[in-house]
Amino acid sequence: MSKFRLAHADDDGEGEDPEDPPGRSAWPDLDFAEDLGVLVAQRLSGVLAGPPDHLHNPDHSTVARRMDRLLSEIREGGDAIVHVLSHGFILRRAQELCIVAKDSLPSDHRDVVQTVFGITRFLTDADRCSGRILLLLDVCHSGAGIDPTTDVTFPDRRAFVIAACPSDKQARGGRFSQAVSDVLKGLAQGHSEIHPSERFVRLTWFKDAVHKRVSKLCTDADEPVQEVVSSDLHAPVTQFLPNPWFREDPAEVLGLNNYWALQEFVVGSGVHPSLDVDHYMSRASGRDTAQQAQPTCHFSGREAELERIRAWLENGAEEGATLCVVTGSPGVGKSALLGVVVCCTHPQLAKGLRLVMRSIPKKLRPDPRSRVAAVHARGMVLSQVVEAVAAQLDLPLPPEGWTAQKLVDAVAGLAEEPLIVVDALDEATESVQISVELLLPLANREDRGGGRRRACQLLVGVRPYWDKLPQLAEAAGDARQSLVDLDAVDRAGLRDALTHYIDEMLSDTDTYFTRGKERGMVATGAAERIESHAEGGEFLMAQLSARFLEAAAPMTEEELERALSGLPLTFAALLETQLSEERTHPWARPVLAALAFSAGSGMPADAIADVAPEFHPRKARPTRADVRSALDHVAFYLRHDVDPTYGTTLYRLFHQELVDHLHRHPRVGSGPSAGSLANGPEGGSGAGPVTAS
Repeated sequence: MSKFRLAHADDDGEGEDPEDPPGRSAWPDLDFAEDLGVLVAQRLSGVLAGPPDHLHNPDHSTVARRMDRLLSEIREGGDAIVHVLSHGFILRRAQELCIVAKDSLPSDHRDVVQTVFGITRFLTDADRCSGRILLLLDVCHSGAGIDPTTDVTFPDRRAFVIAACPSDKQARGGRFSQAVSDVLKGLAQGHSEIHPSERFVRLTWFKDAVHKRVSKLCTDADEPVQEVVSSDLHAPVTQFLPNPWFREDPAEVLGLNNYWALQEFVVGSGVHPSLDVDHYMSRASGRDTAQQAQPTCHFSGREAELERIRAWLENGAEEGATLCVVTGSPGVGKSALLGVVVCCTHPQLAKGLRLVMRSIPKKLRPDPRSRVAAVHARGMVLSQVVEAVAAQLDLPLPPEGWTAQKLVDAVAGLAEEPLIVVDALDEATESVQISVELLLPLANREDRGGGRRRACQLLVGVRPYWDKLPQLAEAAGDARQSLVDLDAVDRAGLRDALTHYIDEMLSDTDTYFTRGKERGMVATGAAERIESHAEGGEFLMAQLSARFLEAAAPMTEEELERALSGLPLTFAALLETQLSEERTHPWARPVLAALAFSAGSGMPADAIADVAPEFHPRKARPTRADVRSALDHVAFYLRHDVDPTYGTTLYRLFHQELVDHLHRHPRVGSGPSAGSLANGPEGGSGAGPVTAS
């Protein structure tokens, strides 16, 4: 609404009343509204499947008819977005937020209710529909429109409101509409930080993005910041705004090229989003997911342990063994073992990756199962693990939602026992609660009615932090269960496995593809150096060494000796080697330093752009393209997560040693030489991969 005229209660809305010319209107004209209304409509057209209706300066009867038609359209399903830009006021006697049309009476008129549109009534009616509605309110006191949504539980909620201001505040200058337009423009162009696995943009992210933009517009205008408010937007289904970066192809979601011949991994194969496919497949392959992937599997070593887990999977039912715990220090191959098990046993992964997994000897390969749930628990709380397992096992949601005990009961009641895999338990935010309230009850639960001796088989990957998880340690040590300790290793066997692993990694490179003799010498020398000097995490160090040796490309004995003597055996040394190259990205170190000071699951790109200037020599601020380019440049050192609230991509450093090193040397020119770091970290061995705090 941009133009208003004073109307009488009996005015039919046709023509102008000569007694009340527009100059005497009780509602000031909003000259900015017409252009902003057109702009928002255009920007919605760029995001949605079709152009929206755009009503400019309708009278109150037209507004009522159109909103009634909209309710009718969503009554049986479907979703709707409504954006309103006008005057708004609260009708005190009814405590209702009202929207002013072009012919609405003044707010103090006794018949005003007949000439305005009641948002409260509309939202109450919307909650009786099957479809859902998102209301974007750019009117004064718009926060009052949130009230009708607060008492409705999530399963029944149909209406969601994002408002320009709290109920006791004014909306000014159409800044909310301008911000909505700007954010929609960004979406239409593709917002790279909405994770590609997210089909729709989370409303939580959209609301915060609009609020940030409104704040910037207010600051630029040298006016007080206008607070954007909303109803609770954390509902399970808020599918209003499609994510232009959404990718159905798992290879595209992982940002990989022909990753493990994933074109054979059929879209819609039934793998639940809560299964961290990237985590389990990359660990099983023995490859870094940042590499240009080949359809090969480089799992090496740990044959005895894998054979033991396979035997537990096949024979445990006779013995009643429910729990198998795989433990060991960082980088010893826990996740690799669990990755192989998941990729071999999960019905969809096993089918899609059949050719790849055949590179593992048949006697070591577990057989596929009909029901498998696999959770990468890093950074998770108990409720997230419970919901992920329940979703992957396709268990019906209880009326009051899931609890750990309800999940245990539901799993025990299944006709066939599932395999449940939980990796990185020690890195979970609530590792103790997950262990005590879910895993141990699952391990101890018997299915008394179904003829089974146990509820499930439970495979857990965890570092030996037994002082934190004593109950799990006690359970794993039970003679009836299985404990696989990867720190108890034969050194000669380890060296042979490392040699084979590095040789296989290098055989995939163009540098060594036709140079078998040189490749064997390089692999043998690197394996000996790693086995002799590395303090744990040998297989992870071997992966890093293969990258270094590919770049160094030693061919003669002299070159080989020089390359091996400079082989980085710490993550800090590897980092400094790359950052010292002539063509290092100018924002690489500031971006990495910003991530070193992040907490929990990591930091989104927008936050990186805010923090990185602290570590730039000129305190410059990077553009979004600068941050994106830097993240691509240092991708090897990063791990990714999806923010559970906003659906954005979170970035973090993949090892605590890198965090510690960048805490000490966050700025360009502050880091020691790669050579001085080659034989050991500054201050002792690294603390292991970054954990959630």
